[in-house]
Amino acid sequence: MHEQALIQDLRRKLDELSAAASGARIVRARVALGPLCHLDERQLTELWGRAMAGGPAAAATLEVETVPSVDDPAAASIVLRSVTFAEGPPAAPGSSAPES
Repeated sequence: MHEQALIQDLRRKLDELSAAASGARIVRARVALGPLCHLDERQLTELWGRAMAGGPAAAATLEVETVPSVDDPAAASIVLRSVTFAEGPPAAPGSSAPES
């Protein structure tokens, strides 16, 4: 399933970024959603909650912008635009502490 592969790739990227930041908890992720990626914003938000459970982005806010053109190189993708990390100590593995 194309949609699952996209969200799993996003989870992998967020896990890697958190690990590179000494395990910092992610409080916000901003993504661009391509018009050809077979997901709309509602579906992405629904998948997000399940896919991020137990990871460093478990309680993160998801911000979605849409890619307007099918000619854009990211038209069939979900592109991670930015990540905001929590200040303070990293979250324990599997925790989903609220945003500070």
